[in-house]
Amino acid sequence: MLLRQVPDWHVGQCQSGTWRKVGSGELQIATAQATGWRFPGATATCPTGKRVTGGGGICTSRTGYIWLTRSFPSANNSWSAACDTTEDQNGSITVYAICQ
Repeated sequence: MLLRQVPDWHVGQCQSGTWRKVGSGELQIATAQATGWRFPGATATCPTGKRVTGGGGICTSRTGYIWLTRSFPSANNSWSAACDTTEDQNGSITVYAICQ
């Protein structure tokens, strides 16, 4: 038997190829930043009473290469993301959570 959980954080709705806001309340963007050796990661959390409807992350490094390795809703009210760098360097990440 295979069971599947359908997350309840999907608030948006696609109508005729256009995403539209569903429900009431203003959209807010929550952010979190972190700097780390090789694998920086962070979680942006929505304000109390808001749910995450989307998100993402931006990775930066002063030297070498850096790339986004993970970006996902980590709870009904938060978005997490992480980066990977070439060895022996610091990297930074800014994570964004779109909240409604």
